[in-house]
Amino acid sequence: MRASREARPVTPCAADVPSERVSGVPPRPGRPRREVVEGGAEMRPLVSSRRGLPLLPEGLPRPLRGLKRVVVGTDFSLQSEFALARALRLPLAQGAAVSVLHVSPPLDGHDSPDGTVAGERCLRRSVSSACRRLRQRPDVDVREELRVGDAPHVATELVKDQGAEVLVVGRPRSKYPAVPLADTSMVMRLVREVDASVLVVVAHPGRVYHRPLVAVSFSRESRRALELTMRLCPASMPIEVLHVVDTCEEEAALRRQDAPLEQWLRLRQERENTARMALWRFLAPYRETGRELSIRVRTGDPQEGILAEALERDSDLLTLGMSSAQPGSALTEGVLGNARCDVLISRHVAPSATLPDGEPGCAEDMPRVSRS
Repeated sequence: MRASREARPVTPCAADVPSERVSGVPPRPGRPRREVVEGGAEMRPLVSSRRGLPLLPEGLPRPLRGLKRVVVGTDFSLQSEFALARALRLPLAQGAAVSVLHVSPPLDGHDSPDGTVAGERCLRRSVSSACRRLRQRPDVDVREELRVGDAPHVATELVKDQGAEVLVVGRPRSKYPAVPLADTSMVMRLVREVDASVLVVVAHPGRVYHRPLVAVSFSRESRRALELTMRLCPASMPIEVLHVVDTCEEEAALRRQDAPLEQWLRLRQERENTARMALWRFLAPYRETGRELSIRVRTGDPQEGILAEALERDSDLLTLGMSSAQPGSALTEGVLGNARCDVLISRHVAPSATLPDGEPGCAEDMPRVSRS
């Protein structure tokens, strides 16, 4: 008979496991060795503690991608319902707050105009509906905000007091032929006067944004716009990044000189190649986070190029960066007034030191990246 050999000592997995053990089946190549205690009870296999795959995908940490404070403006219309539904589909951080704001205009100089009671009931109904939709997120606080006054001024004060990151409003879908928004429209006034990012919702929010388009100009505002879009869209969703090279003056000069076609093509090719290299360097820090970004370059009028690209790509979100020092640029208002999809006007301001519920505001929502 083959002599039995002593089993190698192993660390017990439980306190009640006997100290005397006999070896089981000899270990096979590529298979973890198993230990058998007396009585036939098989112990757990001994496996090496090699480092496995990370639990979270590469990219920005999940808590930094969510929004902490969101304000939704409503006038109880269908477009306002779309805006509220879109706000509830945005990635909300742990303990986020969504404020539903309705502003009644002052009538006859009274502080409490007729119709305020009806507005309060409608607002409470909207908030109750939002709470039902967020029943899986008990950590999110939905608040009622019923105010009286001028809507842009009231929204500006509320956004500043609460430190809101995004103001969500709705606008009617443009029909054919498309009629641009008037300069005196409520949406245009909110974009100009509210010192925060404004998301203008046009279509019904059937799903999360999956075809975003970000127009950049290599400025700090463009970086903020891209970073905010990355927070609003899932990490696995590719983002189209567009830069339009303004060649209107150069093309006008060639037109006056009656230049040949080859010179026109050479000008466009040179400007596109230069812009493509600059855009590649601009996006390099974000590619290191594992985010999929696609480069698009056009030449010509920036407004026409942005609208044409969004229409060809069938984008559901178009993002533009706007400076807080110079609000209401012609390009931003032109794109906003003629776009057929949702438009995000990104404006970055310093958050308030203390949030309404006493929580300290974070100094920066996004990690710093190296500037190209």
